[in-house]
Amino acid sequence: MIVDNDTIVGYGLGFSNGSAPQQGLLLSKFDSSGNHLFSRMILYPQEEPLFIDYNWGKVTKTRDGGYIMTAAPTHSDAAWLIKVGHDFEVEFIKEYLDTINRSHYRYNTPVELSDGYLLSGGIQRPNYLNNSFARRVDQQGNTVWFKYFGDDEFGNVFNDMAKVNDTLFVGYSTTETSRNNAFSSIYYIDLSGNIVRSWQSELNPEVGFARKILPTPDGGVIAFGLYPVELIGETLIVQPTLAKLDSNFQIGWLRHFGLEARLGADVTLWDIEQISDGNYVGAGESFVRTTGAPTRRVGWLHKFSPEGDSLWENLIDAPFPLVNTSQGTLAGVGELSSGSIVAAGETINGNQRYIWLVKVTPDGCLDTLCSVATAVEEAAAPAGEAPFSLFPNPTPGPLTLAWPGAPAGREAHIRLFDAAGREVWRQQRRVERQMEIALSGLPDGVYFLQVQTEAERWIEKVVVRGE
Repeated sequence: MIVDNDTIVGYGLGFSNGSAPQQGLLLSKFDSSGNHLFSRMILYPQEEPLFIDYNWGKVTKTRDGGYIMTAAPTHSDAAWLIKVGHDFEVEFIKEYLDTINRSHYRYNTPVELSDGYLLSGGIQRPNYLNNSFARRVDQQGNTVWFKYFGDDEFGNVFNDMAKVNDTLFVGYSTTETSRNNAFSSIYYIDLSGNIVRSWQSELNPEVGFARKILPTPDGGVIAFGLYPVELIGETLIVQPTLAKLDSNFQIGWLRHFGLEARLGADVTLWDIEQISDGNYVGAGESFVRTTGAPTRRVGWLHKFSPEGDSLWENLIDAPFPLVNTSQGTLAGVGELSSGSIVAAGETINGNQRYIWLVKVTPDGCLDTLCSVATAVEEAAAPAGEAPFSLFPNPTPGPLTLAWPGAPAGREAHIRLFDAAGREVWRQQRRVERQMEIALSGLPDGVYFLQVQTEAERWIEKVVVRGE
């Protein structure tokens, strides 16, 4: 997901609903409130499925108003670079046949150049070890040069590549020396793919295994990684970590934060973007562990300063009744001109996957809980005016939900969130014309009551104020 001129552009998988259903690439555009504007499917002519993944499905906008993205077909072990216009019409598709195993390569977000694009990631070689690579292509996707980086005796991959200026780029890679052991490397390369300077960490570094890198104005970088906390048997436990390295690769500060979990459990930030106030916001996924209840996977937003200090975080539940299979992840984040933050990913309810859009205020509170979940084959529609009323409001605790035209026999899921977006109360019950809701014991403040039936969902503000 990216933000483009206050519209939200999402990139994912979808299924055509023609006589022969076909899996393809879905591009969708939404306005700043999450209302669906239009979508387009990119389908393979021979009706073979197309795929994207966290490791090879990235999109970014281009200076001409269009978009450039990566994907993979299934007819061969190959990667695709796709360029579309502002209306999502395909301008070119270029295929690269360098890999021997599609499930073991990575393509990062393309970096736009003045005369083409810089691609990077990792490709599995014939010895079945990954190797970091960079590829410069022209404006039609034709390869200008292709180079491998790193030690070919070990598996390594560029997990991120960022633009420093028009002629300099920085890549962040992890090299695995053995199971549960690795070091991180930084490479600065020029437009010809020459290494200008580089740095290699110690084994299992405190800065963590490389994931994301953000150039800073002072010539250094902010690095995000997964720090190896301990090895329990054969299970490596890691923790999200931020570190500031100066232009001489000296660590200025280092912050471990978030949950500790096994490597591969995906307690991580998939995207980190700098916003207009000079701070950074990351989007990813984590867990919430509650005593006596199943651990649940949630969307994770984390805002931090250029000094690595945590400003706020929000762990956001999927917008469904909580069951073991309900979960949410966020894979992209961006900022609107209003200062609000939007993030997108997928959320799962049972065996159904949904597109998930989340919007928060600049201080991290859910923006009137405008989280929108929509089935892949459906357009996201805004909730209409609530058919019920709440009184008294403000309330010292007891609250009545009056619904004169309540649908007979229908179940409703009722949830209450505080101003920070944390769920503080929930109930599932049969809809009645008048329902009593006990909110005693809550601190004074602003809350949001969400009422969801099978087909619709409404959100109303509730003010709790002691007598």
